[in-house]
Amino acid sequence: MKTMKIWRIAFAMLAAFFLASCSLDDENYSDKDITNEINMIVSAEPGVMYDLFDSMREHPIECMHVMTDDEPGRWQNLHFSDIKGFTYERGHEYELRVKRTILANPPQDASDRTYELVRILADRKVEDVAEPVEERQYR
Repeated sequence: MKTMKIWRIAFAMLAAFFLASCSLDDENYSDKDITNEINMIVSAEPGVMYDLFDSMREHPIECMHVMTDDEPGRWQNLHFSDIKGFTYERGHEYELRVKRTILANPPQDASDRTYELVRILADRKVEDVAEPVEERQYR
């Protein structure tokens, strides 16, 4: 009798655990992409980034240096082609309105974010543009 009671209690606890874990996953997990429009500043001075497999940092890649309005003060590096519909010109500082999509299921070999130009809010020519500077923050 006692053995049967112990098995019932163990089964009830196991069932409760599985039900709780399933409901938590359903509440917290979203399989939908999140898209919104944000403002972005693109620096006149390009940044430098390295390929994921360049652990020795021997092959620098010149890139755009950007900051978004939802993460002020945090500069990020983006490839020149990462903003669909936008062509970066060295020596120009831009203010952009972009559509950012955060992918729920991104490819393993790509970023979890995509950007598409909505419009250019400002384009200022900067006279003295320094060479790309290595940054401590990477995408």
